[in-house]
Amino acid sequence: MAENIALIGNPNCGKSTLFNRLTGLRQKVSNLPGTTVEKKYGSWGAQFSLIDLPGIYSLYSESEDERVVVKELLGLDSVDLPNKIFFILDASNLRRNLLLFSQVAELNIPMTVLLTMNDTAQKKNLQINTTELENILGVPVVKINPRKGDGMDAIIPALSHAKVSSLKMVENTRERLADCIKTGKRAGVAAETLSRYAHIEKIISACVCQKPTNGIAWCAKLDYWLTHRIVGYLIFAFIMLTIFQGVFTLAEYPMNWIEEGFATLSEWTNTALPPGTFTSMLSEGFIPGIAGVVVFVPQIAILFLFIGLLEDSGYMTRASFITDRVMRRIGLNGRSVIPLISGFACAIPSIMATRNIKHKGERLGTMFVIPLMSCSARLPVYALLISLTIPETAGIGPFSLRSIIMTLAYFAGIIAAVGISLFFKRRNQNTETSEFILEMPTYQLPRLQSVLLQMSHKSMSFVTSAGKVIVIISMILWALSSYGPGNAIEMAENEVYRTTDKPTYGLYTEKLRNTDLAEVRLEASYAGHLGKFIEPAIQPLGYDWKTGIAIISSFAAREVFVGTMATLFRGREDKPETIRDVMKQKVNPETGKPLYGLPYALSLMIFYAYALQCMSTIAVMKRETGGWKWPLLQFATYLVLAWLSAWLVFNLTAALQ
Repeated sequence: MAENIALIGNPNCGKSTLFNRLTGLRQKVSNLPGTTVEKKYGSWGAQFSLIDLPGIYSLYSESEDERVVVKELLGLDSVDLPNKIFFILDASNLRRNLLLFSQVAELNIPMTVLLTMNDTAQKKNLQINTTELENILGVPVVKINPRKGDGMDAIIPALSHAKVSSLKMVENTRERLADCIKTGKRAGVAAETLSRYAHIEKIISACVCQKPTNGIAWCAKLDYWLTHRIVGYLIFAFIMLTIFQGVFTLAEYPMNWIEEGFATLSEWTNTALPPGTFTSMLSEGFIPGIAGVVVFVPQIAILFLFIGLLEDSGYMTRASFITDRVMRRIGLNGRSVIPLISGFACAIPSIMATRNIKHKGERLGTMFVIPLMSCSARLPVYALLISLTIPETAGIGPFSLRSIIMTLAYFAGIIAAVGISLFFKRRNQNTETSEFILEMPTYQLPRLQSVLLQMSHKSMSFVTSAGKVIVIISMILWALSSYGPGNAIEMAENEVYRTTDKPTYGLYTEKLRNTDLAEVRLEASYAGHLGKFIEPAIQPLGYDWKTGIAIISSFAAREVFVGTMATLFRGREDKPETIRDVMKQKVNPETGKPLYGLPYALSLMIFYAYALQCMSTIAVMKRETGGWKWPLLQFATYLVLAWLSAWLVFNLTAALQ
C-alpha cells in the first residue's frame, strides 16, 4: 500500500513546483502566493501518494484554505492521516518559515525537511549550516532546487530516515487545533507566537550567518518604484496597455489567416458537396461555429503568455501589494487582491480562491465583484467589436486606439467593482482590522517552458471546453435559423421572388435577391421569432434582433456570442466573407449610418463588461454561498447595471457622432 506524504509549507516556497516534478502532473505553478487553494493528489511512482496542501503561514486560522491543511493533518478530512510530511522550508526566509514548522512538529508526524530557494539565500549572502539545522530540528534536511531538479536524488534516502521532530515549544497543540476546528473560533495565540519567535531567533543565530552587503540591492530599488504610491499605479497601467497592444498587434495576422481560411473552407464545402440539409448544416453551422472558436486562439494565447511572464517574474505579487491599499479603502481584505487579479483569467477558480479570506462579509463582497473583472471569455467579444469599428491605423502616440479601448473596457469593470465594494462596506459596517501577509518573491527570469506550457494549457482549455459549447450552440442556432413555424419561411421567400421577378432581371438583381433571401429566411425562422420577441427590450441599447439572439445564447458562455454572430451572418452565397465583412455592410435604414457602428460596439462592450452571462459562475456562487439568494441578486444587479450603462453609452456616442 502506498505511503501518504503531505507537502506542507509557506506560500511561494516552491511546494507546488516540487509536486509537479515528482508526480509529472501539469498543475499550474506561478511565482504568486495563493495559487494552491485546494489540496491536490498525485502518485510518485508506485510506492508513494503525494498530497499538495495549500501554502499557509500558521495552523491557527479561520480561513477555508488553511483549515484544509489542519483537517488533513488531524485526520478530520480523510480516512488516513499522512504517514509522513515533506516540509518545504524557504532558505531565504527561515525566520518566517520556522513558525509553521514549529507548529507542525508538535503534531508528532514523521517529517523530512526539503530546503528550497537556496540560490535566493545565496544572493542575500545567507550561509546556512544544514548540519546544525538538522540537529536542532531533529529531522533530515536536504537542499533541493525543484525548478532545476537539483538534489532530487537525495530525497528518497532522506525520506527513509524521516522521524518525528524533537523540536517542541508548546504542549497540546493537536488538541487545541482540533478544538479550533470544532468551535470555528481562533485560539488566542499572540503570546504563544511571540514565544515561538523567541525560540526561532536562537535557531537562526545558531544556523545562519549573513555576510554584510554593500548598498541597496537592485531588487530593492526596483521594488521602490514598482510599489510606489503613484508611480506604481502608472507602471501597472502602462503594463496593461502594453499587453493589449501586443494582443492586437501580434495576433492580427494569424487571426486574418484563420478567418479567411474558414470562410474559404465554408464556401468550398457549399459548392463541392451536393445541395441539401447536410451540406447546409456543415457549411453554415458547423464550420462557422468552429471558426468562432479557433479565430481567437492567437489573442488568448498571447494574453496568457504575457500573464505567465508577469506571474513567473514576480511582478504580479507587486501588483497585488499596491492594489492592497485600494482594497482596504473600499472595504475588502488585502487577501481579496489575488482572487480579483485571477478573475481576469476566469471567475470560477477565483471565487473558490476567496476561501482564504477570514471575514465573512469581506469574502462575500469579494465574490460578488469578481465577475466584474473582465475574464478571458470576454476577450473574443471585445476583439470582434473593436476590430469591427476601430480602424487598424488609428492611434494615440505609440499605442493603437484599439488597445486603448480594450484597456478602458477592462478598467470599466474595475471601476464598477470599486463602487459596489464601497456599497458593501457601508452595509457591513465592518470595524474589524484583517491582517494581510503577502510574501514578496524574489525577481527571477520566467521559466519559458513553464510559461509556454501554461499558455498552451489555457488556449487548449478554451478550445476544448468553450469550443464544445460554442459548436453545439452554433448547430442549434443553425437549426433554429434554418427552420420556422409552419410555412413562414416559404411565404417570406415568395415575397422576395415577387418583388424582384421583373423583366430587367440581371446579375445585380440576382445577387440582391440572394442577399434578401438570406435575410428574410432568418427573420422568418424560429431564431428570428425569438430575436423579435426580445427586441423591444434591447432596441434602446442600439441592438437588433440578431444581437438579441447572440446575447441569449451567450448565457452558456460569453465567448459563444462570436460563434452565434458567425452563424447568423453567413455572408452571400456567391462570395466567401468574414463575419466582420458582412456586419460592416449593414446599414440602418432610418439613419443611413452603419447599423453596427461605433455606438453599437461601445454599448455592447460595456454590456458584456457588466452583465453576468456565465451559468458556470452562477453555479459556483450558489455552491460557495450555500443558496440561491446571492447568485440571483448578483445576476439581477449586473443585468440592470449592464442595461443602464449600455443605454447611456449608446446614446452619448450616437449624439457625439
